[in-house]
Amino acid sequence: MRDMLNNAMYQGGVASDLEAELTGLKERILGNRGAHYPEVYDPANLICPTKLTDGIRAAVRLSEALIRGHRVVAVADFDCDGATGAAIFIRCMNRFSAVLSSFRYPRASFEYVIPDRFKYGYGLKIPLAEDKIRPLRPDVVVTIDNGISSHDAVYRINSWTAVSDYNRDGTPHVIITDHHAPGEDLPAAYAVVNPNRKDCSFPSKALSGCGVAFYLMILVRQALISRLKKAGKPEAAQAIASIQVNHVADVLAIGTIGDVVPMDANNRLLVKVGLDRINRGLSMSPKESHDRGYLCYGVRALLSLAGVQGPVTSTDLAFQVVPRINAVGRMEKPVSGIECLLADSQIIAEIEAKRCDALNKERKAVQKDMEREANDELSRLFGESDSLSESEDQSAVVLHADHWHPGIVGLVASRIKERTKGAVICFSPEADPNAEPGSPDAVSGDPDWLKGSGRSDNVHLRDALAYVASRAPDMMMQFGGHARAAGLSLHRSELNRFRRLFREAVAYLREVSPLTNPVFQDGSLLPAHRCRELAEWIEGQPWGQMFPEPLFSQKFKVIRSLGIGKEHQKLLVMDLDDEPLTGEFGEDGTPVYPVSHGAKAFPVLWFFSRDESNPNPVQPGVAIELTYTLTINRFRGKDELQGIARDVQYIGHGR
Repeated sequence: MRDMLNNAMYQGGVASDLEAELTGLKERILGNRGAHYPEVYDPANLICPTKLTDGIRAAVRLSEALIRGHRVVAVADFDCDGATGAAIFIRCMNRFSAVLSSFRYPRASFEYVIPDRFKYGYGLKIPLAEDKIRPLRPDVVVTIDNGISSHDAVYRINSWTAVSDYNRDGTPHVIITDHHAPGEDLPAAYAVVNPNRKDCSFPSKALSGCGVAFYLMILVRQALISRLKKAGKPEAAQAIASIQVNHVADVLAIGTIGDVVPMDANNRLLVKVGLDRINRGLSMSPKESHDRGYLCYGVRALLSLAGVQGPVTSTDLAFQVVPRINAVGRMEKPVSGIECLLADSQIIAEIEAKRCDALNKERKAVQKDMEREANDELSRLFGESDSLSESEDQSAVVLHADHWHPGIVGLVASRIKERTKGAVICFSPEADPNAEPGSPDAVSGDPDWLKGSGRSDNVHLRDALAYVASRAPDMMMQFGGHARAAGLSLHRSELNRFRRLFREAVAYLREVSPLTNPVFQDGSLLPAHRCRELAEWIEGQPWGQMFPEPLFSQKFKVIRSLGIGKEHQKLLVMDLDDEPLTGEFGEDGTPVYPVSHGAKAFPVLWFFSRDESNPNPVQPGVAIELTYTLTINRFRGKDELQGIARDVQYIGHGR
């Protein structure tokens, strides 16, 4: 009996020690990222919406549109941020209008317009306004994730007469909601809601386009409640107050992650709430989770097609859901993504999700060919070395091919940037790649103009383009974007001059204001720390840009390896000591490392580690320096702790 009691006390002490060690590990991980453990994700900590300049003015106008039954047109970007922002706006506004109609208010109508990138390009422009928006006869035009640079189009809309049935002179009101960096002047819109306005006190400048739309819906709800109370309609005000805007939190989490905005405290809160609601929704029936606002039909269908099983993580959203929504705008007219998110029936959601999935597969094939060509061109320009970042010339790269797909050049620029660690812009023709020869769409793009998309790790990309424009005011170029991503149109004749000035801009900005790229070192994990509790905690956190998922790095011996398909492999590894054995070397002269005391076998998946030139898995017995993430593999009802390899370096042999 005494032995049993002592054993129980010993095990309790070990468990207590392990719990304390894991708490310390979590504190270190979050501390490395500027946060504190435990981080409290309380919706009460959300930044106050009224801090958004023009937010109340925009909300009051939209509340009027709802009460008077106006026609509202949302103009969204064609990427995931735009599609999710438009879905948030339309779903919330429709819900407000439906409740108001039960109190005999006229139903407002809501349409969306997303530009075909091959015909109209990005954002609100005059041709889009005349061709697509004006025929809808809107009373209010609301941009989602675009519009901050649409001075000409806003001026044109302000000149329309006899379009709106309610506004003075029949001129629609334009409300800009955006998060991209503004220029010196703002468009002459009715309201401009953008946290990056110079006169905006909203403390988070990292809010996404869909985040701005979400905040605006909170303000619209508040404006409606206030308006109805003042009108002596307490029952209607109470009905609006019962509408929870967090019913679109699942879509908001996808858009926030998808736009790769810095995951500051406010964005982490938005994503965490969305993840928690998604995972709770998975335990419900599809209809219940959709109706109760936990997991809409569209998001469920996209997760199902991607083979994602609960619990859903931020990584699942980033790599499984976001690319499928983005693929629509990249490959064809951007309809299926937003229709999937707006679907009010499971059947429609599944149909649209399948279209998103098919387009994503097509996108992957096109991207693979373009990446190969871009890498070949990079090697031709700068040599065969993989250490391209060592050369100053690699800090600014401009690539172009006349047969490249304009919807994919941004993805290719991103991959090349990973190789050069600098600023990269890839150009393609402006024409629609899907158009039939001889059709009107085949000539919709001007052959003298190029579409460019850029990514950067070393300088603020939009500032670099602004520098180019300031040095060459006569250059035929239009641009917009963020610090790390930007888009532009350039006249073909300007390409060589642009290359020269872009290199000059990057060199200048690297000297005066380089981008910082913090490296988060999370160290190694003891075998006892590679446990389910830590893995589940990692799964539940809202990782993202500037708040990355933990990466652990340590030495392992490969015990067994197995090829998976043609490109991947699975390794079984065991911990090695940090220091090699003294005086012992392998046949190739490399060090020999001993297996650590208390080492445990640990399975690791290594994706895209094999190809035609390197078809064989890693040889058992070798020692590797492995950088990995800790996850749980859930397959056919069985759970297995595993690592996902991010980097593998051969360092010798294990013993």
